[in-house]
Amino acid sequence: MTRRLMTAFAVAGIALAYAPRLAQAEERTLVGTVSDSLCGMSHKAMMEKQGSKISDRDCVVACLNYQTSDSPKLVVAANDGTVYMIANQKFPGLMRRAGEKLAVTGDVAGKTITVSKI
Repeated sequence: MTRRLMTAFAVAGIALAYAPRLAQAEERTLVGTVSDSLCGMSHKAMMEKQGSKISDRDCVVACLNYQTSDSPKLVVAANDGTVYMIANQKFPGLMRRAGEKLAVTGDVAGKTITVSKI
């Protein structure tokens, strides 16, 4: 009986831990640019550091090629100035549109978006 009760409490605890995240997610469309977490809203600092003019796309691709444990990830730099982390990094078409202005639809929870449509 005690073992069943403990299992029930464990299942309830897990459900309660995930429930707020699911409840807070809402489908939204963000308009902005696909960027990287290192540069965020602007690639200007990276261009100055490199001493050359490179495109936003080339900067995103270069930043994503870092091979470290905390390497940069794809983000949406929204027109309102907010940077949203992309939960599903391998969503088809994201890398192809790196550096481009676009509209991205998905579930937004805090500052993270799970993309469902570009």
